Amino acid sequence: MGDGPVPVRRRLAISAGLGLLAGIVAQFWAMTQAKPRDFLVIWNAARAIAQGAEPFTVATHSFYPLPSILAGVPWTIVSTPAAACLLFMAVGAGAFAWALMANGYWPLLGFFSAGMYFAAEVVQWSPLFAGAYAIAPLALFLVVKPHVGIAMWIARPSWWGVAGVAGMCAIAFLVEPNWIGAWHAGLAKGASLGTGAQYPYTSPVLLPGGFVALLALLRWRRPEARLLFALACAPQSLLLYETVPLALIPRGWKESALYLALSHLTLWYFLAQRPWPDENLTKALTSGRAYTLLLFVPLTLMILRRPNEGSLPEWIERRITEWPAWLRGGASMSA
Repeated sequence: MGDGPVPVRRRLAISAGLGLLAGIVAQFWAMTQAKPRDFLVIWNAARAIAQGAEPFTVATHSFYPLPSILAGVPWTIVSTPAAACLLFMAVGAGAFAWALMANGYWPLLGFFSAGMYFAAEVVQWSPLFAGAYAIAPLALFLVVKPHVGIAMWIARPSWWGVAGVAGMCAIAFLVEPNWIGAWHAGLAKGASLGTGAQYPYTSPVLLPGGFVALLALLRWRRPEARLLFALACAPQSLLLYETVPLALIPRGWKESALYLALSHLTLWYFLAQRPWPDENLTKALTSGRAYTLLLFVPLTLMILRRPNEGSLPEWIERRITEWPAWLRGGASMSA
């Protein structure tokens, strides 16, 4: 149960099993609840385009820009919403589990966090994005939510992410040159999830205690430090599924168990505040304030206990040779 990567065959088997489990959960909720699923917004729009609908018409009724919708086309290989939810969540959750096992078995506790359960229930993109932390080609899908995608890319830069944004934007302009105007029209109508729901979309760093996450920059060489900092600065819905990538930060059983416990404490506190006077705005702010204090702050302290070590491109190393040693850090990497 050390901190090294899990052997490949076992890692594949566990990832596949956990991915299937999450897919079944997603399918169950999709079949039994009428609430909107974030993934299905993209899937329905992508399926309409694949079937010949005018992209301008589809984009006008979507909260997402056309490049994000086009990134959903691969998932249209299945024809029913329940099956699409199962496939999508199985792939995303399986990739997330794979990424967690880069540092042994104990980080898998994060797979059972409240954030991951919520992500499976509402079929969110965050597990797939977290999987891109370890599986570079999945960065092609970061274009779906650029505000969160850029945070994942800052943690682990790759040309896959650049190719995804550039490629999808180029295709979007070929398919519909006026897609930006259509997207703005959709935003003006408040078409989020097709309900007109309004959320604060703010950054945890702006909430009480969130400034602590800025200290993660003191360990800027470490991918998990850049991940925490970038996610803290990214505007987000403040709902608990946004915290899924944070499970990539803990190491060993103590940190992993603490993260698991704090995530469920966050959920307990969130649920204990019901009913909210303003269903969408108040519940989002309640959730965001809770996970900022109970997740972002402790995870920052975990990171600060680690040395500022990590590999960087040679051109960056050459440019920081004059920096003070405490700020420059070192190239070796230890967990």
